[in-house]
Amino acid sequence: MIKVGLIGCGFFAVNQMQGWADAEGPASLRSATATRTGWPRWARASASRSADDAARMMREADLDVVDIATTVPSHRPLVTAAAEARLHAICQKPFAETLEDARAMVAAMERAGRVLMVHENFRWQSPIRAVLAALREDAVGRPFFGRVSFRSGYDVFSGQPYLATDPRFIIQDLGIHILDIARALFGEVDRLSASTARVNPAICGEDVATILMDHAGGVTSLVDCSYATRRDETFPRP
Repeated sequence: MIKVGLIGCGFFAVNQMQGWADAEGPASLRSATATRTGWPRWARASASRSADDAARMMREADLDVVDIATTVPSHRPLVTAAAEARLHAICQKPFAETLEDARAMVAAMERAGRVLMVHENFRWQSPIRAVLAALREDAVGRPFFGRVSFRSGYDVFSGQPYLATDPRFIIQDLGIHILDIARALFGEVDRLSASTARVNPAICGEDVATILMDHAGGVTSLVDCSYATRRDETFPRP
């Protein structure tokens, strides 16, 4: 039985709440800023107080782990606060704004002797687990090439408008997950090259990316991501 604190109240925090509520094991749940859930609330924070309320929850609530479901600028201070409170932490992606931040976050948790996880969930979805099982059972022999594609016209900006203003978009938002699927299927990457494009003129970052990778085990893979593709929509909804 574990006790979980959730920090965040945005687009995907609702999914986090539902996931923890459905999971077998958590003894109790607390949220620092959530307002659309039946969980007991530590605080209903204003934007100016949310970081202080989250740190206070980590210090004072009876927790084992904190789930950080916020945007990337808040990750380093929240992970640092979790380390100071000696809590395990799972952190939403993108993990950090800079490599310096990422190293500092990892070092803080290592000093605290706690586990730090990045929330990469696509490799845990049932279809991906089935493909992984088939590869491990040698159902198709030794793979030498693979393609992982996610092409959509889903209006991701309606629920997360800040994504339209970031100079980096699809690789750090969606591509992170698709790249992680490729790593899960074919192993770690030795070399990669990428091409990107911005099709939607109303956004700042790239909304198309094609990435070619050489994996350590000898597989070549192609990761293909697009939010500019018009097709029958299959984006998951709550």
